[in-house]
Amino acid sequence: MAEAPIRTALFVDFDQVYGGLYRIRPEAAERFATQPDKWLRFFEEGQHVQGLDENDEPTQRVILVRKCYLNPVGSVRNAVPSPYRAGPPGRDSQDSFSKYRAYFTRAAFSVVDCPPLTSRGKNSADIVMAMDIIDVLGHKTHFEEFIILSGDADFTPVLLRLREHDRATTILGDTLVAAAYRAACDNQVRQQDFIEQAMGLSAAALIARDAEDWPDGARPSLITNVTQAAVSYLRQGGPRPINHLIPVFNGFPEFIYPTDGLKWFGYGSLTRLVDEMASRDPALQIDKSDPSFWVLSCLPSSETPPDIDEAALTARIVACVRDILSKEPEPVPLARLGQIVRHQLPLSQSADWPGGALFADLLRGANDPHIAVISEPPGFAHDPILHPRREGRPQGAAEPGDDMRALVTKVTRVSGCPALRPDEFRLLFEQMAVELQHLNGASRVPWTQWYLASAVYERCAEQGARISRDAVSYVLTSLENAGYNWHAGSDYHSSDNLTDTFLDNLEALCEGARLELSDEELALLEEWISDTPMEIEAADPDTGEQVQAG
Repeated sequence: MAEAPIRTALFVDFDQVYGGLYRIRPEAAERFATQPDKWLRFFEEGQHVQGLDENDEPTQRVILVRKCYLNPVGSVRNAVPSPYRAGPPGRDSQDSFSKYRAYFTRAAFSVVDCPPLTSRGKNSADIVMAMDIIDVLGHKTHFEEFIILSGDADFTPVLLRLREHDRATTILGDTLVAAAYRAACDNQVRQQDFIEQAMGLSAAALIARDAEDWPDGARPSLITNVTQAAVSYLRQGGPRPINHLIPVFNGFPEFIYPTDGLKWFGYGSLTRLVDEMASRDPALQIDKSDPSFWVLSCLPSSETPPDIDEAALTARIVACVRDILSKEPEPVPLARLGQIVRHQLPLSQSADWPGGALFADLLRGANDPHIAVISEPPGFAHDPILHPRREGRPQGAAEPGDDMRALVTKVTRVSGCPALRPDEFRLLFEQMAVELQHLNGASRVPWTQWYLASAVYERCAEQGARISRDAVSYVLTSLENAGYNWHAGSDYHSSDNLTDTFLDNLEALCEGARLELSDEELALLEEWISDTPMEIEAADPDTGEQVQAG
């Protein structure tokens, strides 16, 4: 017997949700505002509930109360105080939110106008929502679930009151949702899940829609031209991490000015685009041995050389690896090393290594004193004789000590900051600076936070780092909240400036959460984020005063 539907009340803070979506993906904000009937089904079907087993059927909801709180004179300008550029120049972003009222009315919402009450544009949406939620709590209809589409931590007391009355709660939040707000609810819908699952903006859906919208023959022609350009580039320069194809893509106006938010030629991500290109041209070969470090190569136009004796081929591979490592003072990721070997010999990208062995096992089995394999993910190789100072991961990736680990645990719990290693933070800010310098340089490529997060993620993956997209998004949102000037000149975008801005915002978050840090802990916090050794104060032997010791 099917369970009875759960009686649900839904409250939407329109300005807050629209602004948050617009920062990441303008198309998602527009779909949220114009197609509420579609994302309502996501909640009605219970798809928002986390932690269900594969065989569990979500319980249906009947949304009896639907309220949307909207600033009728609001616009993108005041919803997103420092918006990322999105789309070609001249895009109109000043239309007021009042134009979206009819869409919500047709979806059976009660739209509550919340116009600004101060000269700075502050409206009363949050307090009006809070009062209405408390009113519904006392309604003669027993509402079992309250869904609050807002990431505003001001609703934390409301959630606690609902919990006291044994009501289930769900919120919508981005990567910077306050820890107390998140803990006060029963269920959180991540912003990215809302975009992909509730509004159907996954890459697969984009591809299907794109195929319908393009004129006959236009899309195959575009992707075919892109694939041919990549083939030519790889045959001239050899195997490349897939992020190195971006200069090739920049030669297409459809990449620089994507139609209606269709990034990566409509495939949603670089990896999906590369998969499509490889399916269209058999000469393109992808090495996915390291999921975070894809390498693309192209077979020669002539036929692959005939097979040779396995022992002789193994000897050639080992000699090639020795030669490569002799010129590399830093350990080389195994995925990149394997691609270089295949290109230099050359070998078919689809062929197994001799004897069907893994590349790492083949190198270990060679027992060559000039080849040492480091098993730590994603896997490296180096020459311990010519470069003996490097016995571990590249870039001095030392693990934090006990004091720093304790601090990281404390800070991440209250701030939601990703628990990256110091060297990973350093790499992240370095790659972000490079990408921002490119975006704000001569090319003037229009971009959104979604585009920047993807580009930085790919840059970090190219370096062999396993930094998640959520971690990149958290850092970007923190910088935005700290007032970082995204559109300043290239000289402004340095890794030091990015690090300092993020660190200031993180300290402010800790202070706002009443997490008091000692001077030693603040120094450790700086060491963690900036990956610089902490300066230790020592007493001057003559005066007894504290001085900085190197």
